[in-house]
Amino acid sequence: MDPVGPVVVATDLSDASRPAIERGGDHAAALGVPLIVCHVVPDVFRQHPLMPTSAENDLLFGPDLIARAAELVTNQVTDVLGASAGDARVTVESGAPDEEIVRIAEANRASLIAVGGKPREGAQIVLGHVAERVVRYAHTSVLVARDGGPTKKILVATDFSEGALPALRIAGAIARSSGIHVTLLHVMKPPSSMLPSALMPLGNTWTPPAAAAVEQLEALGLSTLESLAKEHGFASFEQREGDPADVILERAKELEVEMIITGSRGRRGLVRLVLGSVAEKVIRNSLASVLVAREPAPS
Repeated sequence: MDPVGPVVVATDLSDASRPAIERGGDHAAALGVPLIVCHVVPDVFRQHPLMPTSAENDLLFGPDLIARAAELVTNQVTDVLGASAGDARVTVESGAPDEEIVRIAEANRASLIAVGGKPREGAQIVLGHVAERVVRYAHTSVLVARDGGPTKKILVATDFSEGALPALRIAGAIARSSGIHVTLLHVMKPPSSMLPSALMPLGNTWTPPAAAAVEQLEALGLSTLESLAKEHGFASFEQREGDPADVILERAKELEVEMIITGSRGRRGLVRLVLGSVAEKVIRNSLASVLVAREPAPS
């Protein structure tokens, strides 16, 4: 994470935004960078005052929509951060919330965007439409913050790909600056899942890898994990077998981590970023906060 870039926190004034403000403030303080808290008033509130009741409808009756929104954001930031709220810069814009949040982050060359993850609805954790689009389209790291007390434990997942490198660097910076216990995790898919199903309709046969080959892969994985853990200052490392997303979620719960850090697959085309099925499943189902680590886009 670029230590120069500020942390941008997006709030919609709901309770779901409070963890984003808290975690964003913690990251900004730990890295010694500015904290920017932004709120976007959707254009629809200017055009259609007879909308269903929401947290923002009170703004419609004020003489100055933007000024009133800024006041509400300042009050929320003060309520969450207390004395340190004075270090935060509040900005309010109007437009499409996801687009404006990404624009504000890019304009300020932010090193991190923090958004709130909505509470559970039944057995499903909901990622709001705005948060989901910010995660997909932002050109920097995004933290999906969820409520939960600090445990001083973080789980960082790696698949040894280039897309995982930012996650390692960010986790290493956090470990060095805060002394938080970081566990590095690599998940190997079971040999049976390596079946090249695309070949089966052609009548081809497939032989699973020999036990010796699997053992060599496991040994190589552990050796690589040990080297990475030493390089980045992680307290522990482990290698498991199974579905990567399921194992990450299971270990995060067992270890009682406060945050999972994972990489993304990079960019597809010029705009849309590719999360990958593992990162997306982790974001949608994790009870802990999830940080999707990316290299900042070239300026």
